[in-house]
Amino acid sequence: MAQHLTEEEQLEKLKQWWAENGRFLVIGVLLAVVGYFGWQTWQSQQQQAREEASLLYDDLMSSVERTPGEALTEEQRLKADSITQELKSDYGKLLYASNAALLMAKLAVEEDDLEQAEQHLRWVLGRNHSEAISLLARLRLGQVLYGQGQYERALAALADAEPGSYTSAYAELRGDILVAKEQPAQAKAAYQVALDELLPAESNRANIIQMKLDDIQANATEAQAAEVDN
Repeated sequence: MAQHLTEEEQLEKLKQWWAENGRFLVIGVLLAVVGYFGWQTWQSQQQQAREEASLLYDDLMSSVERTPGEALTEEQRLKADSITQELKSDYGKLLYASNAALLMAKLAVEEDDLEQAEQHLRWVLGRNHSEAISLLARLRLGQVLYGQGQYERALAALADAEPGSYTSAYAELRGDILVAKEQPAQAKAAYQVALDELLPAESNRANIIQMKLDDIQANATEAQAAEVDN
């Protein structure tokens, strides 16, 4: 009898616990199920977005194909602009959109439209993508600003980053800007950094950077000779 009462008491306690906690248990299970399927749905949507963006980017690459040295036709330019705008507006968080903007910036530079190139590059920098993409975009922005004669802004663009594997390229561009600003001593130091920090894969640039260093030295020698003559 005592055993029977104990079982009844246990059953009663179970009923009481369920009355007090069962609703929360069911809600927890439902939330877990909803969360799982929500995550699966989100993952599926992301994969679909990546696939759609990939197809658009491939279409963009095809649309700008041309013979080396040949300019884009008006039809090619319009199509490329349209695809890039779609990538930016609908898939702006994906790398495909930033790669499209980098490509369009390159084309704009080829067409001597540096303002348009700057807009594309600044858009990329506003996406907070991978460090490598940001460093490349900042380097190209510095080149565009240098081409516009905006030397201080170009130097500022380069100064806002830790260049890492781009150290040599950043330093070389900084040297070019400083030469344009008629600051040969600082330019020489920058070119030396560029030479010292060249990666093995960039060894083909060693002669070009060395020529820039030699030009600075030659100009300095000429200036000294002119002072002596005077």
